[in-house]
Amino acid sequence: MELSVVVPAYNASESIGSTLNAVLDVEGVELEVIVVDDGSTDELSIVIEHFVKDSRVSLIRQKNSGGPASPRNKGVAASSGEYILFLDADDIVISEEIEAVLHALSRNPESVMICSNFHVADENLDIRIERNIDRYETLQVLITKPVAPNTWQLSSEDALATLLQTNFVGTSSVIARRSALEAAGPFDESLRNLDDRDMWIRLAQLGPILYRDKPFYLYRDTPGSVSKQRELQQFRERVVVAEKVLRSSESPRIRSLAKAWRARSLLKIGYILFHNEARPNAALGAFAWSFVSEPSGAALRGVLKSLLPPRVYRMVKLRAGQRGR
Repeated sequence: MELSVVVPAYNASESIGSTLNAVLDVEGVELEVIVVDDGSTDELSIVIEHFVKDSRVSLIRQKNSGGPASPRNKGVAASSGEYILFLDADDIVISEEIEAVLHALSRNPESVMICSNFHVADENLDIRIERNIDRYETLQVLITKPVAPNTWQLSSEDALATLLQTNFVGTSSVIARRSALEAAGPFDESLRNLDDRDMWIRLAQLGPILYRDKPFYLYRDTPGSVSKQRELQQFRERVVVAEKVLRSSESPRIRSLAKAWRARSLLKIGYILFHNEARPNAALGAFAWSFVSEPSGAALRGVLKSLLPPRVYRMVKLRAGQRGR
């Protein structure tokens, strides 16, 4: 088997049909598709019944795990391909790109994975943002070493450094070598929001990665905003991943970037705890840790306002507002 496509799915009955149809349209590639139903409560199983009649498609069911890491791990364990594509259940691959991407990866055996540009679409698959990754300037300055048409190689350190500043990797564009995934270990199932970025960071630590600037898929951006509680969890997980990098890397450049990422994340945690949750004592710890990680005026101000009694802080804030008029 050449390519295994792992599709974690939770209550994706309305979108997964178009997702699977697109990937099954690929030509010239030996393919298997593994859908992992993560405890769905909708009609996902009914929709999948049609697809499992295709010998290339299989379905695994499990109790809800609370995040995509567990179904991704289950899918990888059940797969047999030399290469593995991680496809979200509401995204649409541009099927004619798959063979070209696999060719680029196979021609560069030292590279651990490849990722590509993508379009952002609405729930009706009308494109809202073309070539979304073009706006990531931190990445664009690094794509200087072409290794295949529309494809560039990033060194291990450059890829890792960029990932510590911004996540330029669209999950549904990632095709990784099985051997690299085995060396990196499974997705971290304790992470609910950052398991994918954590994996790309761990893979980048193993070797160079490829970036292809031709769009590989449509990212379906559905309505709905991230809750403040989930936002807080996301920043806490960034701290966890930054700590992992600090434990595993001896590169001064990478360690410095990891500390800066940790400090920014802690600062944001402090803001959320102080302003949104009215928990100054908890915010104090985050602000203080941010300042120790990377001293900044913002972190110091956070420490000071967390130490003030609420009435005093409100008075100071009111007077500052009056002076600013």
